[in-house]
Amino acid sequence: MATRLVTCYVAVCDLCGTSQHDEGYTPHLDTPAEAIDYVTNPGDGNDGWTLTPDGTLVCDQRRDTAHEDAHAAAGKRMGSDSMSVTFT
Repeated sequence: MATRLVTCYVAVCDLCGTSQHDEGYTPHLDTPAEAIDYVTNPGDGNDGWTLTPDGTLVCDQRRDTAHEDAHAAAGKRMGSDSMSVTFT
């Protein structure tokens, strides 16, 4: 039985440690930059996580003060569900 080691990258929320999406899966990408771009690019229909100016990666899975403050500091206002994001 042949095997090989495959290295991949997943985006992880700096506040809560989640890496899972609403659909129940975790995307695995080839580089750290691709993983961050995948979760922060809402134009692709993905979750629209936030990368703050200080480099903190914040998911949109949780509704608590820390997450909402981080999104707001980056210019996002989260809607009533995780797929509704308004850039200010």
